[in-house]
Amino acid sequence: MICVSRFFRRIFVFSAFFSLLAFSSCKKNNGQLEMPQIAPEELSPRVEWALISDPYVACRKEASYESATIASFRKGEIYEIKGNCTVFVDDSKEKWYALGDGWVPSQTVKVYSNKLKAEQAKKTIK
Repeated sequence: MICVSRFFRRIFVFSAFFSLLAFSSCKKNNGQLEMPQIAPEELSPRVEWALISDPYVACRKEASYESATIASFRKGEIYEIKGNCTVFVDDSKEKWYALGDGWVPSQTVKVYSNKLKAEQAKKTIK
């Protein structure tokens, strides 16, 4: 008899503990589901995003180191890639990306297929 009552007591204690744990982790949300606002172009496979990987990057008017600097970007900033081109620099090919109104060399950015991936990568860079 004593063994049976201890067994039921343990079952009661465990079930009370797990019930309390389950109910305490619930919170009232008034039936509203919260979803982050995501623009369609942020997930489109046709739009690529550039994460600036160098501390400072000069944004040039044309895809050339001799071109005038029109802006500067900082490490961790994310921009939509508007286009790209390949130019010859000292007998070698170099790829440039159009970000906003200017151009940056490919070695200064990391390219991602959507903005969410770029934002996740931004959290890991220092």
